[in-house]
Amino acid sequence: MDAWEALTAEYAGLEARLADPHVHRDFRRARRLRRCVAALRPLAEDALRLRALLDDLRDAGDLAADPAWRAEADRIGREAASLRADLAAAVAARDPFDPYDAIVLIDAEDGGHRHVQAAVTAYQEDARDRGWRVEHLYNDPPPHWAALEITAGEEGPGPWSVLKAGNGPVRTADALVAVHVTVLPDAEPSPVGPEDVRIDLYCTREPGAQTMLRVLHEPTGIGAYGRHPDPARAQANAMRVVSAQLAAMESAPEGRYQAVPQAPGGHLRLRAAARPAASV
Repeated sequence: MDAWEALTAEYAGLEARLADPHVHRDFRRARRLRRCVAALRPLAEDALRLRALLDDLRDAGDLAADPAWRAEADRIGREAASLRADLAAAVAARDPFDPYDAIVLIDAEDGGHRHVQAAVTAYQEDARDRGWRVEHLYNDPPPHWAALEITAGEEGPGPWSVLKAGNGPVRTADALVAVHVTVLPDAEPSPVGPEDVRIDLYCTREPGAQTMLRVLHEPTGIGAYGRHPDPARAQANAMRVVSAQLAAMESAPEGRYQAVPQAPGGHLRLRAAARPAASV
C-alpha cells in the first residue's frame, strides 16, 4: 500500500472510531480523535485528489493515440507528480501524535525541590497563556520529581506538538542541580495484561493520610507513583503515566525518538533519533 493510500485508510479508520457511540464514553479519547481527524483531513483530501488524478491519468492513457488526449494525459501526469511530491514531503514531516495531549515528567537530583517547582510553575504559566489545563497526576508533588497532565480543548494544536521540543535536560540557575524533563504524548499502549502489573501500596501513620501507591510494569521496569485521597484515582493517575511511557516505548513516538528506560520504577527518557524520509 502506498503512503497516500495508507493516509486515506487511516482517515477512514479515525472517522469510523469517532462514529462509535462507545468512544464517547471516554471524553479524553473522543476529544483526541476529533483533533486527529481535523489534523489529518487536509492530507486525506489531497490523497483523495491524487487518487482521482491517477484514475484520470489511466483513462487518458487509454486514449493516448488521440493527440488531444495525449496532451491532457501529460497535464494530468504533471499535476499528479506535483501533488505526489507535496504529499511525500507532508508525510515525512508529519507527527501523528501532534493532536495529542501531553504527560510531562520532571526529575531532579537531591536538593532540586525548588528547581522542580520552578519547572512546574513555568509549565503552568505557559499552559494558562495557551488556554490549556494542567493537573498534577501525583497529588502534592514530592520534592524531586513531578508528573503533569497538560490538556487542550477542541481547537488548536495538541500540547504534544508544542511541548515535545522541551525533552531533555533543563538549564537551572544552580549548575550543580540537574533537572530533566520528559514530555510524552498521552497515548495508549497495546493492551497490558494484569499479570504484568504490580501495585505496591505504601502505608503511613499520618492521620487522614492520602493513599500512596506505585504501579510497576514488571516486564519493562516502567513505573509511576500515585497519591490521592481517592485510592481509585491514585491508581488511575499512576497507570496513565505508566501507559504513556509504555506507548512511547512502542512507538517512541513513530521513530522520532529513542526510548531509554531507567532503573525499575524510574521515568522513561526520550532522546532524538534520526528518521528516514517517507515516500509516497
